[in-house]
Amino acid sequence: MSDNYRFLERNKQVRIFFDKLAEKNPEWRMGALEKKTADQFFISERTVRSILKGSGIYQTA
Repeated sequence: MSDNYRFLERNKQVRIFFDKLAEKNPEWRMGALEKKTADQFFISERTVRSILKGSGIYQTA
């Protein structure tokens, strides 16, 4: 597996986890959802935010 494929797969899993978490806990603030997702995937909250927004190097073609 190439590194690029692994990152794309991770980003997809981050989006899925975040969406499920948000659906399960609608009363949570965005920051709490980002923190929980970041902790789950061992990445920073800023990285989670970038993946969700598709900004920077996390843009999908």
